[in-house]
Amino acid sequence: MARVDARAVEEFDIPSACLMETAGGRAAGAIWERFGRPGLRVLVVCGRGNNGGDGFVIARYLLNRGAQVRVMTLFPPEEASGDPAVFLGVLRKMDAPIEGIGQGEAGRLREAAAESDLVVDAILGTGFTPPARGLVGEAIEALAQAPAPIAAVDIPSGIDATTGHAEPPHLSARLTLTFALLKRGHLLMPAADHVGEVVLLDIGIPEACVVEEGIPLRLTEALDVAGLLPRRRRDAHKGDGGQLLLVAGSPGMMGAALMAALAALRAGAGRVTLAVPESLAYAVEAGPPEVMCLALPAGGGGALDPAGFDLILEKAAGMNALVVGPGISSHPRTVELVQRLIQHVERPLLLDADALNALSQDLTILDGPRSDLLLTPHPGEMARLAGLSSQEVQADRINTAIAFATRHQAHLALKGWGTVVATPEGEAWINPTGNPALATAGTGDVLSGVVGGLLSQGLAPEAALVAGVYLHGLAGDLAAEGMGEAGVTATDLLPQIPRARMRVLAKAEEKPR
Repeated sequence: MARVDARAVEEFDIPSACLMETAGGRAAGAIWERFGRPGLRVLVVCGRGNNGGDGFVIARYLLNRGAQVRVMTLFPPEEASGDPAVFLGVLRKMDAPIEGIGQGEAGRLREAAAESDLVVDAILGTGFTPPARGLVGEAIEALAQAPAPIAAVDIPSGIDATTGHAEPPHLSARLTLTFALLKRGHLLMPAADHVGEVVLLDIGIPEACVVEEGIPLRLTEALDVAGLLPRRRRDAHKGDGGQLLLVAGSPGMMGAALMAALAALRAGAGRVTLAVPESLAYAVEAGPPEVMCLALPAGGGGALDPAGFDLILEKAAGMNALVVGPGISSHPRTVELVQRLIQHVERPLLLDADALNALSQDLTILDGPRSDLLLTPHPGEMARLAGLSSQEVQADRINTAIAFATRHQAHLALKGWGTVVATPEGEAWINPTGNPALATAGTGDVLSGVVGGLLSQGLAPEAALVAGVYLHGLAGDLAAEGMGEAGVTATDLLPQIPRARMRVLAKAEEKPR
């Protein structure tokens, strides 16, 4: 963010004080919209840097609206410099109460916070690396005990805006006000649990400042997804929806196969064929009538076997895309089949579940020239693929996903809160939809079906992952709206998938690009 600001100042000749004034004014407006009332008692706590300068501007605007504002600085006020000093001077001329807090005086801050209706946290900005120490650490600990809600400028103090790490001490905000673009800390756990409502404010930075900075990270929005989804012609037929082949299932795991197949149909696939071990074909034939069946030779334990390789390859020739993995087991013969399919299938291919575990046993099979491979690992599967622990994956989700996708030229969705979609070119998307209702067996199988269904309709791998992940999460949100976050099952998502699609397209109609 500092580089974006610098571009605005140096290349477009926007005075830095102008940016600070606009940021503080917009932030104050958002604060008043949510908390404002005559006589509102507000404590504005400011650090030394530009974050504190924003706080001084916020204090002035809130004073003008009729709030009772008290400003406390974590440094002697007379030591303010640069733009913050200018705006602190304005507050002085308005006779605003301003007092500095020194080492060992955090008790005064605690008392002031206890007497306030709202605390504005303008202590630390986006360049901070935890942990907070000294007076700043003491101040954060004191404010963390305050009963009043906190409105944070950019990011709650004590949290790393770049990584999302939240090492104590840190604050938890009811409202976070940020400028120009979202930061990783707004979207990644554990920080996302502490930012509250995040409001992105336009402060007039030219779009070119952001674009030319080449930031390889985007937040997926409904309008992005609407632009990716295919529309059906009035004279469309089932062939226009594409054909998907799902290689899935094993004894005891046919539910995964069937859920993936139904999810693909709900996502708009025209025809779905489920390739399963021959001993389990009856489950498909007696199951959903919309799903077709391809019976494959079974090996030890009734699992998929390389003997079915030629049948799959022959069937794949007439398909638009393949999904391999839901419920297939990790039997050694199945692993061999999956590895051969990765090397020889000439259609967009999505790997999930045990297909990912089969891949992790020999990553050299990714050394070929294919560019249409999609992977949808959860953190445990990602750990096996990357040779890391799950904790290491979760500690750096974005960079882990990007590193693997670029090294192996695959499109990858690292599942979990804020699912990360990474591309072979090193770009990434963070998904904002979804909730804890999705933390139940089978929802990953539903995701693989949704993405596969979009692939079959002609979406490119990146587009299918970005749109599929968003729709899957939104389906979870819609299910939770009616049932709560506990008790939603994977099959509850199925009827919500087309509703999620409708909601996205409706938003596109409301707000054209």
